[in-house]
Amino acid sequence: MGVRVGILGAGQMGRIHGEVLARDPRVRIAGVADADSERAGRLAVALGARSFQDLEGLLREGVDLLVVATPNRFHADASRAALERGVAVLCEKPMATSLDDAREVCEAARRPGALYVVAHNRRHAPVYRRVRDLLDGGFKPLLVNMKMHEGDFRTPPWVSDRRVSGGFLYENLVHFFDLLEWLVAPMERLSCLARGPFYGELNDFVVSCEFEGGGIGALTATGHASWLHPAEKTELVGDHTAIVVEGLDRVLHSRHEGGAPAVHDESHLSREERWGYVHQDAEVLEAIVAGRRPCFSAARALRTLEIAEACASSARGGAAIRLGPPPRE
Repeated sequence: MGVRVGILGAGQMGRIHGEVLARDPRVRIAGVADADSERAGRLAVALGARSFQDLEGLLREGVDLLVVATPNRFHADASRAALERGVAVLCEKPMATSLDDAREVCEAARRPGALYVVAHNRRHAPVYRRVRDLLDGGFKPLLVNMKMHEGDFRTPPWVSDRRVSGGFLYENLVHFFDLLEWLVAPMERLSCLARGPFYGELNDFVVSCEFEGGGIGALTATGHASWLHPAEKTELVGDHTAIVVEGLDRVLHSRHEGGAPAVHDESHLSREERWGYVHQDAEVLEAIVAGRRPCFSAARALRTLEIAEACASSARGGAAIRLGPPPRE
């Protein structure tokens, strides 16, 4: 019968996960649920599944894996409901829109036999897997500079409503908080400047950080840039060497000896492959089918929200914030 998958949320991310998973021969899409019955029906037909109006109906259908792709404020409740029934969860980021809810999800995810993964897809993108290989091969980053310039913090419309999305830090920057620690080291201290010229919500951020081991870095982000490519860029500088990641398309690696940098171009891949969705979803299936441990834990997802709250606190108070060690995995 294969792995029975339920999709909660029939918007863009629900469709992406549904289509990626449906191509795996180990999967049967059992159902799609969305408060918009017409949208649920369209995606269900496309995936050869039944449609439902709510999570309860979808869970009663019987699923082994629930993909949570709703607006952010519903992530925690849906994840807990599935975990309490012994259903594995792949939840879009952020795991919750408050630290209290995130900690409750972590508790549920610690139960014996529970499987819970938050979709931090950039860890699975080929460009960042390439960077990880270079780091494992001995590249030591001493300085990192990262930018994320969102073209429009109104698409979809609910993302600029903090009550729904959790705000720009939760909706957009949690990816980059995770990448900073995954690529460099745990953060020890950060300072944040922020303002909100549009949308009635803070959406310009400059974050400086100090890492365990002495590295330093900066992250700049905005929600009102154009879509000038690359909207994302990462630079890692070591001992007279550097790695540059342009969007999710290319990695450039320069070495001591000079000359032209080595270029690893992934732009020919499909969007689902370049953005890591194919590798990420396959890893979750491997965890279900073969018992393999996914690379991204509930504790790591909680850590991204702790960093987000530290940024907000620093921006409000105008002082640096010292962070504790990451939660135990």
